[in-house]
Parts: sequence; C-alpha cells; structure tokens
Amino acid sequence: MREKPMPDYEVRVDGTRSEIAGRKVRPRWQHRMQVHVIVFIVSFIFTAGFLVLGVLLWVRPDTLLPILAVGLLSSAVFVISFASLRMMILHGLFDEYPNKEEDPGLAHHVSKSIVYGFIALVVAIIIAGMLIKIASAQIF
Repeated sequence: MREKPMPDYEVRVDGTRSEIAGRKVRPRWQHRMQVHVIVFIVSFIFTAGFLVLGVLLWVRPDTLLPILAVGLLSSAVFVISFASLRMMILHGLFDEYPNKEEDPGLAHHVSKSIVYGFIALVVAIIIAGMLIKIASAQIF
C-alpha cells in the first residue's frame, strides 16, 4: 500500500504559498509603532521650528503673557500636526480596514488621533525638558 506521491506542481505551489505568507508583512503593531515614531519626530521638529519662530518674532524680554501664548499655541500646533499626520498616513496612505464593515468610522479615527496627539505632547514635553537639562548642564 504505497501512497501516491504529490505532483511537483502542487508541492511548488504549496511551498511558494507558505513562503509568501511567511514573509508577507511585519506584525501590525510593529508597523504602527514605526509610523507613530516617524510622525512624532516630524511633529516635534515642526513644532520646535514654530516655537523658535514664535519666540523670535513675538516674545519680548520680561513679558509673561506672550511666552504663555506661544507655548499654548505650540502645544496646539503639535497636537494638530501629530493627529493630522497620523490620520493621513494610517488611514489615508495605508488601508487599515480593507473590509469597510469593520471600520469604526471617521469620528473614531479623528478622536483617537487627537488623544494620541495629547499623549505624544506629554512625551514631547518630557523629552524637551531632558534636552534643556542636558544642554544647560555645566561640567566642573
């Protein structure tokens, strides 16, 4: 009772199919993490440039109100740029939901992007504080 060997074309198709499935894409969370890191860096640099420009053009020495206004405006610019870039890349460029019935809707994506923007703002403030601390450190 010998088993009938599989034809060569079936073996090649099965092997190729498993090979393609193995190297298809990175896990979804790694892809999203890379997108979030890139969006964070771009938003951080854009906001830093906006903040420097606002301080140079608007703030005068020993005035508190313009400094606070530029800080709040820069925070808003960071959140808006982070949320819009995240929406554009994740939900515009990459099709996260190929089955449109599973898509929770635009309002869900926008609100989630804004929340992620506020979380990224906290991280950006911590990083900026650390950079300022390192830059102002004096070696004795």
